[in-house]
Amino acid sequence: MSAPIEHTSPVPSPAVLEPFGGGGGRAVMLGHVHPDADVLGTLLALGLALEGRGWNVAYGGPHPAPDLLAFLPGVDRYRRLDTLGGPLDVVVLTDCPNPLRTEGLIDQARRTAKVIVNIDHHPDNRRYGDVNWIDTSAAATGEMVYELLRALGVPLTPAIATNLFTAIHTDTGSFRYSNVTSRTFTIAAALVGAGARPEVVSESLYERRAPDALRWLGEALTRVEVSEDGRLGWLALPAGVVPERIVESEELVNYPRSVASVRVACLLRERDGTVKVSLRGKGDVDVQKIAAQFGGGGHVNAAGCTVPGPLPEATRQVLAAVRRAVDRSPSS
Repeated sequence: MSAPIEHTSPVPSPAVLEPFGGGGGRAVMLGHVHPDADVLGTLLALGLALEGRGWNVAYGGPHPAPDLLAFLPGVDRYRRLDTLGGPLDVVVLTDCPNPLRTEGLIDQARRTAKVIVNIDHHPDNRRYGDVNWIDTSAAATGEMVYELLRALGVPLTPAIATNLFTAIHTDTGSFRYSNVTSRTFTIAAALVGAGARPEVVSESLYERRAPDALRWLGEALTRVEVSEDGRLGWLALPAGVVPERIVESEELVNYPRSVASVRVACLLRERDGTVKVSLRGKGDVDVQKIAAQFGGGGHVNAAGCTVPGPLPEATRQVLAAVRRAVDRSPSS
């Protein structure tokens, strides 16, 4: 394609559909670092749908899928990739606003693929594809992939429905975030009708802890702090204090967020000389703008970034930025 295409409406345009037409081809469903259910569910759903239309599809990214998500249909085919191979007809990225999160695989895609398709709902998406479908009105990228499959006339199998339902479930914070709409529930209902089982998804995500997980969770929660005025809550985890598998499987940032008075919650994880920051907001504090100050991004009520260590200095800087945002908010 000569010039990048951008589409922003909830329903895919002919230009968005074009790369998936014809009688099939070779495709890679490319994930970002440390893939979560948002990205895995959407990539697997779209890939399985394309296979049903005669495509040869590979799945992978810079890191393997976490054990927690082993229940997703087809996830056993998701691999850690050092190279994409080629030539390829299409490479698809979903729920990945920043191409740097592919750790260089996007550069291989540009050399080997005819078309790169970027499907996302993040406002700060960098429009790095040949086709960029960015619908910021969508509560989850899974809503967009659902609309894409409808437009392609793909039947929703139970496997596809389970992947998409899981992606929407996690991307919306279990349907709790403020961007959830009636459209979200309409699509979720259609996926349940196609074979997704909400009780299986919820049990798989939240009720399969390891025997020692609660002990480690308790250790982490002893480190939760709340500011004197009650509006900031945070959890700073030094490297090695809690096993990485526990941090990856628990939404730790939601614990300080659950305090009634907290307006913005922060999880700060020290790892490899840097600190990974997760931000969650309530009300009118835009945490995406906070994350952007440190080179990150996300949504109004959920965002993240990575800042240089050590942990105490990173915590000081991030909390100062959060405090400024809270103090400037209309309801302060």
